[in-house]
Amino acid sequence: MPRKNTAALSLPQSRTVRGYEIRRLALGAYLQAMHTLDTLPGDLLEACFPGQSVVEALGQLTRADGPMLRGLFAGVWRAAQKPLVRAVSALTGISYDVLLEDPTISLDGLIEILQAWVEVNNLGDFPKAVRKLWASIRAARGEAASFLTPNMGSKG
Repeated sequence: MPRKNTAALSLPQSRTVRGYEIRRLALGAYLQAMHTLDTLPGDLLEACFPGQSVVEALGQLTRADGPMLRGLFAGVWRAAQKPLVRAVSALTGISYDVLLEDPTISLDGLIEILQAWVEVNNLGDFPKAVRKLWASIRAARGEAASFLTPNMGSKG
């Protein structure tokens, strides 16, 4: 049986936000939710440039003027709503329809739910943990501890 470390034991396993329980995700559920986010760029491209390839869409963008850009931003906003709500649903387990229709959630509630999800899943410390792991791997290989290239100023 795997042992839990003391940090994991001290983390909250769930938090209730606006009447919905936000729970820690198992790795498999997290990966499945990330797959939902992987489709977002394609969904946005199709919504803003229906039936066009990336090359065709970029061609239109290079010729964009003010009115076209305003329309594009409006289209991106409309197109992003459903995939983003689907992703929040996948991450939290709250039904897509509930997220859209419950008046107690609204936009600020959606942000509060995501903040709780980040807290419960301990994602605030994730980048720091990855940097520490990477430094340990590099040190074991005899390389410099930092994976960031130091800034030496201009080369000219």
